[in-house]
Amino acid sequence: MRILACLLGIVLSPLLVADELISIADPPATLTVWNREIVTFRATIAGMTPEERLAETTHRMRTLPEFARYQQASRSPVQAGSIEGFAFEIDDNRLFVLVREDLEPTEARSFEEVAGDTLERIEDLRRAWLDQRSAGVILKGVGLSILATAVFGLVLYLLRGLGGVLRRFFVRRAARLKRLKRRDLDLRPLLLQLTRRLVGLLVTLLALAAGYLWITYLLGRFPITAGWSNALGDQLTTLGGRFLERLLASIPGFLMVVLIFFLTRGTVRVVDQLLASFEQSEDEDEVLGKDTARATRRIAGLMIWIAGIIIAYPYIPGSDSPAFKGIGVLLGLMVSIGSSGFVNQLMSGFVVLYSGAVRSGEFVRVGEIEGTVSEIGLLSTRVRTARREFVSVPNAVLISRETFNFTRRDAEGLCEFSTAVTIGYDAPWRRVHELLLGAAARTRGIRDQPPPRVLQTALSDFYVEYELRFVPADPSHKGQVLSDLHQQIQDGFHDAGLQIMSPHFESQPDQPVLPPAESA
Repeated sequence: MRILACLLGIVLSPLLVADELISIADPPATLTVWNREIVTFRATIAGMTPEERLAETTHRMRTLPEFARYQQASRSPVQAGSIEGFAFEIDDNRLFVLVREDLEPTEARSFEEVAGDTLERIEDLRRAWLDQRSAGVILKGVGLSILATAVFGLVLYLLRGLGGVLRRFFVRRAARLKRLKRRDLDLRPLLLQLTRRLVGLLVTLLALAAGYLWITYLLGRFPITAGWSNALGDQLTTLGGRFLERLLASIPGFLMVVLIFFLTRGTVRVVDQLLASFEQSEDEDEVLGKDTARATRRIAGLMIWIAGIIIAYPYIPGSDSPAFKGIGVLLGLMVSIGSSGFVNQLMSGFVVLYSGAVRSGEFVRVGEIEGTVSEIGLLSTRVRTARREFVSVPNAVLISRETFNFTRRDAEGLCEFSTAVTIGYDAPWRRVHELLLGAAARTRGIRDQPPPRVLQTALSDFYVEYELRFVPADPSHKGQVLSDLHQQIQDGFHDAGLQIMSPHFESQPDQPVLPPAESA
């Protein structure tokens, strides 16, 4: 009785005051039948909330007589005081009343246009009711569904064949890429694996798209599911429209990124060729030495590319999206956490390179490592030892320990090597000097100028220590030169009948300790 009294109050009683009849304080309620949105109630009329109006309308549509569904829906204007609306009916069976206050506040259409659109939705629903009860429509839908399923299966079969064709094509192309194989490193299997993954992903996406269209088409063949089909179609159209809109909007930014890429690559090539000319020079007095030019070329190229990426970043499509920003923050966090040691090595590399402490080809000793510098990098320096071992010395270690450079020349000449012998006090020291200098003169790999010299560095209890100092012709042959020199010293002292006091004696033997003559 309350519902009937409220409805009569809306339609028939013009004497009621409008403010007492209607309000919009309650949440809206939408009438949805067979996946079709018919109307949304937003106004509370005569105490009936939108939810109660929805329940009343649903009851009226369910109890609609069977014969009434064969009549067209109609609308008629109603008014109660200052409240205006339209009553929607089918064969004089009222369904609901739509008032002006039911309109969304941001609605751009007029009330009459909204009412007309609502009437069309009711008519579409009524025709769907009738079609769902039509055997011809159902049989046609079943037939078309079977045909669509067959086409969908054929599409899946063709996509599978397309995937195989693409994989074979890329396999043949990858086999011709000789550049991807460098000595023991062959990148072609990795490229083939990546290609297979990408082709599989492409085929899967096409199959999913075909399945989406297939489901949309099947749902559209039957009136009861046509609403779902329309919703899926609208979503696909909206998605395609947004994608096309964003694609067109990103074209200027993409062109700018391409332009920045080519400008950056051109700049890198110009700087690379300029620094390569310094790298080929053997003059150590150049502004940039050979090692410094090589490292500077790499650093300059890296810095130019980083600058290009920074400039191009705002123009990259999607760079302003939260996902893109989140990835940037994550990468920045990873780099900041894991790069402390890397930055230390990098800065040490700068010090080694630009200070000129060592250069390629120089013979050096770092701690217990002694050899020829073969390469100076940003992170480590490679040293080739006398045993032909390649040792990587971190640049942080190189600048933190004493480094002996045997090749570097200063104003007074090259560095000196030395060897020492201990001889008893009974041997004339001038004779010892002659023997040591004679051994140096007979040894290959020792320079005549500056001449070798002998120093008496210690007067011990049982012997005198003599140190022979000389300048090698090539410091990198230190081991071989010292070995030859020691042989000459042993032969010279043996021929002179002088005893070398190594190992040390606690008492003087009766006879000089000399090797047999045939072993000399």
